[in-house]
Amino acid sequence: MADNDTIYDLIVIGGGITGAGAARDAALRGLSCLLLEKGDFASGVSSKSTRLIHGGLRYLANFEMDLVAESLRERAILRSQAPYLIHPMPILIPIYKGDPHGRAVISLGVRLYDLLSHEKDIPHYFTSNREQTLGFEPRLNQENLAGSALFYDHQILMPERLVIENVISAREAGAKLLNYVKAEKIEDTNGGVVVTARDLLAGTRQVFRSKVLINAAGPWIDKVRQAGNIDHQKIIYPTKGIHLVLPKLSDQALFVTSRDERMFFIIPLGAYSLIGTTDTKYGGDLDDVHADSSDIEYLLAESKRILPGLNIAREAILYTYAGVRPLAFSGESESKISRKHRVIMEGRSHRIITIAGGKLTTYRNMAKDVVDSACRIIGEKARSVTDRKPLAGCLYMDYEVYLRDAVPELATRHKVSPDTVRYLVGFYGSRADRILALREADPVLAGTISSESRDVYAQVVYSVREEGARTLSDIILRRMHIGMTASRGRGQVEQIAGIAGRELGWNEDEKQHYVAEFKKELAKETACLNC
Repeated sequence: MADNDTIYDLIVIGGGITGAGAARDAALRGLSCLLLEKGDFASGVSSKSTRLIHGGLRYLANFEMDLVAESLRERAILRSQAPYLIHPMPILIPIYKGDPHGRAVISLGVRLYDLLSHEKDIPHYFTSNREQTLGFEPRLNQENLAGSALFYDHQILMPERLVIENVISAREAGAKLLNYVKAEKIEDTNGGVVVTARDLLAGTRQVFRSKVLINAAGPWIDKVRQAGNIDHQKIIYPTKGIHLVLPKLSDQALFVTSRDERMFFIIPLGAYSLIGTTDTKYGGDLDDVHADSSDIEYLLAESKRILPGLNIAREAILYTYAGVRPLAFSGESESKISRKHRVIMEGRSHRIITIAGGKLTTYRNMAKDVVDSACRIIGEKARSVTDRKPLAGCLYMDYEVYLRDAVPELATRHKVSPDTVRYLVGFYGSRADRILALREADPVLAGTISSESRDVYAQVVYSVREEGARTLSDIILRRMHIGMTASRGRGQVEQIAGIAGRELGWNEDEKQHYVAEFKKELAKETACLNC
């Protein structure tokens, strides 16, 4: 990294959804901002969720009305800003005799959820009897089935893309965002905060300075605090959540109560189904989180109990993934720990600000709160505009109207099928035009990468030039849909490496190194299936 004498208004540590959101919020207020992420953007917990933008219906059972109200408000804002990424999805709650929350309680909960929702175009929530429930999903276990409730939340197929949208938006507003740059030492001095950082790919070091530092490192928050020698008392209560990906089980999303009174989802994920999540205390290596045998058996057993006639077996699992929640509060059990966030002022003169807790859905409000705190220290009065400022790929109009008008026009202009245009718009919004232009300019980039996905090779180039991708795992697993398929790009990695290598200047040894690293990362997500 080149020398840099700039004194930033703020440095953000952490390139997940909260850190990227904070950088965007700050830059849009006119603050100078630098973000440092030790891995790839969205490579931590932001890519390990259940892929929902949700209000948190189950938090009503903990009487956290304020959290649910906040989540539903933020859900509406995010959907309006990224309708190409976020889509309403009906979710069925099967209710069995003996469940901790009976039909009357669930009915009250979904109706309250409906009242708190800010999206009045979504159908009303309702409860059904046994016969109607089996009409939604006839393969449900019928023993002791009393009925069901149906409500709506939103699915985001790739939360990683929401992070990237924030990264691009922040960069275009003037922020500097660096991935694979680790903050190794943080000093709170009389003149501000000094960060010594190392580029983990290049091996170089640089010193950065700012008036304020925001610690948005998620599960690694306490590691960052240790780098700043702030406080040895931990503030994060880490819990692990795992997910299983299988061939599609059902078109109907299910929210299920397990026998130990925890709740988990079985939801469609394109051509697949996603089962998750668990919620267990975690004290292991934050950089090596994976599903273990007991996690897998728990989800399989509970899923087979609800859908007994389907092939829900260990052999059917395509892959798993696991992440650690950076919870900011303790509780009587992991599943009851609050998902609220809190802003903590630390350091000698409160120049180091930690944002802890929260959830994917509330990231925008979390970013607003922590940047508000930074502004008070700096003496800046500019207010957040992220509730009304569009994201990078926002379509500036009704999504359906955009699809109706733009898809045929783009298909004709770029000589491509309307289905390909519609597919790319679904991941990039209005920026799909840029990928189509790359595709048209170079026949090599026009090809479809895999029969499992509509991804095209132009996306590889775009992810490097515009989205900060620096490795094959960045490109395949966090920028494109192919990383979510059954093969996860294994068969196409050499071709992708060839295109990426030309963009990134890799020699043959470097290319093979990144191919091996990619395969090693995939192996970690399936190793537990053989244990």
